[in-house]
Order: sequence, then structure tokens, then C-alpha cells
Amino acid sequence: MLLKAEEVYAKLNEENIQIMIPKKLLFTLLQQVDRHREVLSFEEEVINNFAIQENISNTEMIMTKLLILMAEPYGKKEIILETSIAEFLVLRDLVFCNCSLPHLRGKMRPHILKAYKDFYDYIESIFEMLEWDEVKTYWDYIKNYKTKNSKLQ
Repeated sequence: MLLKAEEVYAKLNEENIQIMIPKKLLFTLLQQVDRHREVLSFEEEVINNFAIQENISNTEMIMTKLLILMAEPYGKKEIILETSIAEFLVLRDLVFCNCSLPHLRGKMRPHILKAYKDFYDYIESIFEMLEWDEVKTYWDYIKNYKTKNSKLQ
């Protein structure tokens, strides 16, 4: 029988949601996701734990999906990203961080910055619909995951 934390972990990795992304933000998001993956890979070399590996895995999945979406027909103004809730949590953290860092906002053109802020508000509205207890349980689970001889401790 699965433990509660394992059930939440599985649920957030299996359940998908759809996110509408303005097409003009795809390249900016792709750059930011790539930079996030790069930073995480430095951490992985220093601290090899499950939370970092999980974050890298979700980041790489988001990156792959964004690359595929870049090939969508040109006439569209918005693209639908279908992602797991676990991947969404990584994307939300990335958008939150990038939106709150003044030096990154300063590098964006005004029309991109406006679209990015609107996207941030949209992401936050989705995040607010999630069960906070489940999100906390998920983060606690991946941060505290330990194995001994392939068994959960």
C-alpha cells in the first residue's frame, strides 16, 4: 500500500493540466527554462539528491515540450502546453523568480514584459486552484526522499 506522500507524488506526476502560453513568450520561456536546467545541473554535481534530480527531470520535460510547441503554426497567438502538475510547479517557480528579479525584467522589451506579467498572473491563478496541502506534501516528499538498498526509508 502506498503512503500518503507517495500517493500525492504519483498524483501530481500523473495528472495533467493545460496552460495557455502567448506565442511571443515561447522563446523567452525556453531561454529561461534552459538557464534553470543549467543552474540545476551545477547543483546536481555538488548535491546529488532526489529533489534536484526530480527538478532537472521536470525542467527537461518542460523544455522539450516548449521546443515542440515552437513549431506550432505561425498564425496562433496562444499555444496550449499540456503538462503534469509537478512540471507546472517547476514552471511556476521559474516564472515567479524571473518575474521578481529586477535585472531580468530590465532585459525584457516592454511588450514582452507586459505579456510576461500577464502570464505570471495567469500562472498564479492556476497555482491558487491547487490544494496547498498536496503541494506542500509533494515538495516535502521529494526533499526528504531517501533510499537504502532501493527501499524508501
